Amino acid sequence: MMATRLLLFLCLTGHVFAKEPPDVDCLVLHLKYIHCSWNKNRTPEVNYTFYSWFNNKPPRECPSYLSENSINTGCKQPYLQNEDRFNNFYTKLVHGNDSYEKKHALKERVKFNPPYNVTVRYGLDSNLWLNWTQISHCVESQVRYRINSKAWMTYPVRAGIQNYCINLPSSALYELQVQSKLDNYCGGSQNSFWSDWSEPVFWGSKNSSTDTPHMNSSMSVWTPVMYGLGAFILILLVMMLLHHERIRIILIPVVPKPSLPPNVEDWFQFPKGLKESFKDNERPCPVREYCHVPESDSESSDCSTCSGTTDQTDCSVSIPVNESDLPTSCSSSTSTVSPEEEKQDSV
Repeated sequence: MMATRLLLFLCLTGHVFAKEPPDVDCLVLHLKYIHCSWNKNRTPEVNYTFYSWFNNKPPRECPSYLSENSINTGCKQPYLQNEDRFNNFYTKLVHGNDSYEKKHALKERVKFNPPYNVTVRYGLDSNLWLNWTQISHCVESQVRYRINSKAWMTYPVRAGIQNYCINLPSSALYELQVQSKLDNYCGGSQNSFWSDWSEPVFWGSKNSSTDTPHMNSSMSVWTPVMYGLGAFILILLVMMLLHHERIRIILIPVVPKPSLPPNVEDWFQFPKGLKESFKDNERPCPVREYCHVPESDSESSDCSTCSGTTDQTDCSVSIPVNESDLPTSCSSSTSTVSPEEEKQDSV
């Protein structure tokens, strides 16, 4: 009975004869370091020496220990190759004759630092844009924001995208944050570790009556300036049109109706001086040409010459005739024409 009570007391105080091996837990941080700790359950009583290695590689001691009250509680070592996490990782704690070895799968045990360069801006499309930067594009993210310090609203963001759009934000105070984790297509899973939330960024103001977005305020300043400049240019053009008479707006003339004879002069806009020059007040003068033709070949031996005269009433116009072109005389004898010549003449 006394032995049982003593054993129970020793168990409660932690002084057991069979020591429980420390549990080593490892995590790949930001794809730069491997962080291992063995104080998850309790702080160890002794300082262990830590060794680790990947498949087919020699063990190496921890280059940088993490301690608590002068007791080693963890190790931080460089993560040299991204492909190493797909291989098995081995750890070993050694103290005197005691050693504890464990195998780890680091494929899904990746945790990123919070996203950085987080900014928010009001875009030209009247939307609110949140942008950030992460070490790798092989991550998926989620954004959360709240309006006027109310409840958080969380929205997922696909892998490879490092921005988020809030459509047509209201005039209120927006508080936004983002976090990331390893994407499933890059070895992650639903149980992958999310990073911590980024530092919050703010946009707007709680006072909706006096708050105006930055873009709207800039537009309100430039809008009257643009209107004034446009009105000044329009007035300047009108003054130029009134000052220079030759600058006119030429319109397409109206086509005359088919039922009425078109007036060509009205269709084409002739200058006034040119239109007056086309007017002629003189009366038309008819001109005819006369030529005396002999009545027969056997009559008169002498023929009068052909002359060109005009039938003049009110006109005094004569048409001179070249004398060399007129016949001087006509022969009274009858000429004989051969059949060949007659055929040729008929042709």
